[in-house]
Amino acid sequence: MKFIVGLGNPGKKYFSTRHNIGFAVLDNFAEDKSLKWREYKDRTLISGRSDFLIAKPTLFMNRSGYAIMPLIKKYNPDYEDILVISDDMDLSSGNIRIRKGGSSGGHNGIQSVIDALGTGEFCRLRIGIGRPPENVDPVDFVLSNFTKEESKDLKPVISRASDAVSVFIDSGLQKTMNLFNKRGNIL
Repeated sequence: MKFIVGLGNPGKKYFSTRHNIGFAVLDNFAEDKSLKWREYKDRTLISGRSDFLIAKPTLFMNRSGYAIMPLIKKYNPDYEDILVISDDMDLSSGNIRIRKGGSSGGHNGIQSVIDALGTGEFCRLRIGIGRPPENVDPVDFVLSNFTKEESKDLKPVISRASDAVSVFIDSGLQKTMNLFNKRGNIL
């Protein structure tokens, strides 16, 4: 079973922020597959089928690992079958990268998952949000909404990332990386 986790923060205040792009990808994926979300143990929204489970932790970003641990313990997926979707300031806006393993890169949600699992050897789908403008704190940047201009370009990026989730579920990490890790992969 593939286990897909989209990272974000709960609540309307954060709904359209850069930090919630992991949630946006899974919402798009769920809509494409006609899936319905349901609550699991007051800490995660889940959906899925027999071959995959998608999850959105409903605790704040820095508690994401804690939120998904009951599901990890219940389903016991292999690390290579776990895909965590997050924003990444070190990627240009609109680019996506898929890989297995690594550090958190300073991302509190990824660090929380690493801490909960006891390893960084899971797969990641990182979505570029670009660097903050000069004199803007990175925390304020990731918790801010996309601009109108950025929002126009966001739908194809979210759709492409959702397609990457489908390929990961159907064909695994290597094929997903081969198809989606292209230089300048903005649509």
